[in-house]
Amino acid sequence: MLTFRGLDMIALPEAAALVAREHAVARSRRPRMPAAYTEPEHCRVALEKLLADGCIGVVAHGGQRCVGLMCGRTNDAVGFVPAHGLAVDPDLADATAVVVGLFAELAPILIRDGAVRFAIDHVDLDPLGAAFHNIGFGRGSVFAARPAGPTTTAIGVDIRIGTSDDLDSIAALSQIEFDHRSTPPIYATSTPRALNRTRELHERLLDDGAVHFLARRGGRDVGLLTLEFTSPAPRLCPNAGPHIGPTASHPAVRGEGIGRALVEVALDWADVGGHETVSVDFDSPNPLSRPFWLDLGFETMGYRVRRTIDASHAALAHADDQRGPEVHGSPISARPDESLDDPQPPRKTIGDRTSRRGNSSHAE
Repeated sequence: MLTFRGLDMIALPEAAALVAREHAVARSRRPRMPAAYTEPEHCRVALEKLLADGCIGVVAHGGQRCVGLMCGRTNDAVGFVPAHGLAVDPDLADATAVVVGLFAELAPILIRDGAVRFAIDHVDLDPLGAAFHNIGFGRGSVFAARPAGPTTTAIGVDIRIGTSDDLDSIAALSQIEFDHRSTPPIYATSTPRALNRTRELHERLLDDGAVHFLARRGGRDVGLLTLEFTSPAPRLCPNAGPHIGPTASHPAVRGEGIGRALVEVALDWADVGGHETVSVDFDSPNPLSRPFWLDLGFETMGYRVRRTIDASHAALAHADDQRGPEVHGSPISARPDESLDDPQPPRKTIGDRTSRRGNSSHAE
């Protein structure tokens, strides 16, 4: 029997311990994942901050054990659950019942707060991926990382670090990547973005310390790679470490190794700067991105899964004056589930902020 209660200060320690235990299993298979989330106290502080920021959390119990956590909030019509706000007992061979129950408790609250779409980040463990597929989520983004380190590139291209004087070139190349993401089969962007907005974005990134690598050939800038230092998913990609943001190659030179050369220079730069890991996230439907990044040695750390809810559910939720069961305090519901009586060993792994990073229009 599964029971559910709200995530409050009483439930916080056991929820944090579950995140740490799940993370330890995931990290044993992906050592590049941040080590801090194997510590229950670090997880407790992270969850406490989510609650302070207005997130709502639900905890699942199977008997006396804490077996699940889901904590998120609605922002700009998206119900978002970050990876450090989600965990399922890693000893469960089938996580579906727990994920179903958690989502059934949390989703109506986020829908009443305006959510019509959901985005949930999770570590790369098979039972979690299967569970989200079972309740209608599809994989939208991949978070990946690899060691920084010296590399050698033989391609003849000049690469420099851009400054504010290069913002026009940076914006033009970044716009290529943004426009590419609206094409089939990606469909990641629904509305066009003006070039001046893209320029403003990169101006802010420069002010925040981002590094823009520009590749030049034949007297013009033909490639861009942006390194940022704020992780979009701190449980999956090290925070304050180099994270690859907007990247692009001009269509005229696509497939000629420009993108690979930019990544190799960025890896060298990160290594010289004392960074151990470089991370990236990209749209999984992007036919250029997945082979590009995986061929360069990036390993999957986790995923962002997405689901759209029919607008009628949101309309009904707003029309309903009753807020439904409260999720702060004592158990709010119970669901039968026999599989939790005999937990199985963990199964072996295989291997926005809306994701807009590393969505390469390179094709090397």
